[in-house]
Amino acid sequence: MFNKEWKLNEYVTYLLLTLVLLSSWTDINGIYTELPQIVLTQPEGWKLGAYIGLVSSISNIAPLALVFCKCIYRKETLNIIPINYIVMIIGMISCFLLVFLWSDTTYIFNRNRSLALLILTFFLALLDCTSMVTFSHYMTRFRHEFISALFLGESLTMVIPSVLAMMQGNGQLTCVPSSNNDTTIAIYKTARFSVSVYFLCIFFILVASFIAFVLLQWTKIAQTSCQDATKKPLLSETNSENSMNIVIDSDNTIKLTPVLYLLLLSGSAYTSSIIFGMVLSISAYVLMPYGHRIFYLGTILSPWMFSLVWLFGTIKPFIAKRYLLLMIILGSITFSFELILAFKSPCPPLINTMQGNILILFIWLSTILLLGYPRLVIANYVRAHSSNGMFWFGANVQFGALIGSIVAYLLVEIFSLFKEQIPCEKIKC
Repeated sequence: MFNKEWKLNEYVTYLLLTLVLLSSWTDINGIYTELPQIVLTQPEGWKLGAYIGLVSSISNIAPLALVFCKCIYRKETLNIIPINYIVMIIGMISCFLLVFLWSDTTYIFNRNRSLALLILTFFLALLDCTSMVTFSHYMTRFRHEFISALFLGESLTMVIPSVLAMMQGNGQLTCVPSSNNDTTIAIYKTARFSVSVYFLCIFFILVASFIAFVLLQWTKIAQTSCQDATKKPLLSETNSENSMNIVIDSDNTIKLTPVLYLLLLSGSAYTSSIIFGMVLSISAYVLMPYGHRIFYLGTILSPWMFSLVWLFGTIKPFIAKRYLLLMIILGSITFSFELILAFKSPCPPLINTMQGNILILFIWLSTILLLGYPRLVIANYVRAHSSNGMFWFGANVQFGALIGSIVAYLLVEIFSLFKEQIPCEKIKC
């Protein structure tokens, strides 16, 4: 998995880089994971998820500004270090305030609204959207084998909140008959610790991430892990370069044709639009009709698929373009199935059957693997192609997530094309 020639400092560097990358999306993913507890007290109910998605999309103005500056000042080198410090500090302050203000409501536009939660979510999303670009660019300072730390950190930003939610007992419910026995109602179990304690744990994670970044910048731990420390082959024991229009220079830099480079960046935007923009937004409409247990399993297991993506990426960081294309096509097919099931909610095929439960979980988890792994491989190629490759990779990831979230918001909120299955509600199909 790791290079056998690594020294202790290089293992520590990899660990610190992973911790740094935890500050990207751990907070927003934490809010989404905690929604079953948050909506119990907030006036918006389950629509709060759509509002959070919209606010998160608006915060893409920050990375868009970075892209604009990059285009205007092409000859200048973008110093992302102070930007990282600023966004990480803003994120820590916002998350700390969330501990005390998440449940506050403000009467505005003729009703109570979770204004404090949405404002703080905006600043947290500002950290996440910006850091996706700046952290990706920051990774170019290190040797190519450290790029997988980006995806390990990314996977942990989803795994850690889900583990905290399981420890809390978040989202667990029982269905009990109503007083007239005609219907059943959902009774959520009391959580083991409060939402405030949950957000405090997320805050400590952001603090640890900030400390890791300071150590990387102000100590000599990462000195032997920097880009110019050693020169090693990038495609190790594979001949995939022969099938990808790739040229390897004497300094082991991979040269892609301009068309292939643009196609790879477009692929990162496309896969991100589905994984980060669409899939999470339609999860309730895809999984809930098959029962709350399937919905719970799907949302808990999904983050672990990103860990599998990281594992595959460390074992096989490069694959030929025909396999990239094949996996993206297969991932698009499985996502299309999910979209069809969402349109048919709350009465999709094979509900209330074991075959349907197994099939929907398989399709749901396969989409993340089939689209997540090609995105990691694309990052490896663009990173090896250009010193600016990871900047544009991060920018395309955010652009794709923005487009996907806007499309999902239009489908869910504006056009109301999906019908939600209420937990414990009995529907005759």
